[in-house]
Amino acid sequence: MGKQCLKIAAVYFALGVLFSLIIGVSGDYSLSPIQSHVHLLGWTTLGIIGLIYVTFPALSVTILARIHFWIHNISLPVLILGIIGKNYAIAEARVWVVIGWVLLAAGIMLFMVNVWDRLR
Repeated sequence: MGKQCLKIAAVYFALGVLFSLIIGVSGDYSLSPIQSHVHLLGWTTLGIIGLIYVTFPALSVTILARIHFWIHNISLPVLILGIIGKNYAIAEARVWVVIGWVLLAAGIMLFMVNVWDRLR
C-alpha cells in the first residue's frame, strides 16, 4: 500500500501544480480552494500515509489499509469535483461535496484505527 499511496500522491502533486499554473496564468483565484485541497489531501496526506506504510509495513497489509486506500482515492475526486461545481454555481455540487467529505472522513478514521491497532 505504501508504494501505491506514494505513486498516487505524486499524481495529486502534479495535478495541484497544474491548478497552480492555471491560477497563475488566468488570474482566476477562485480555483485556489481546489488547488489547496488537491495539495493537502492528495499530495501531502497520501504522501505521509505512504511513508508511514513503507516505514511500518505491518500497517500496509491489513484490510483496513486497503479499504482506506480505496475510500480515500474515490472520495477525494468526488470532493474536488464537488468543489469545482460549487465554484461554478452548479446546484447539485453541494451534495457531492458532502458525500466526498463524509467518505474521506470515514477513510481517515479507518487509517487511524489501523494505526492504533497495529502500532503497539
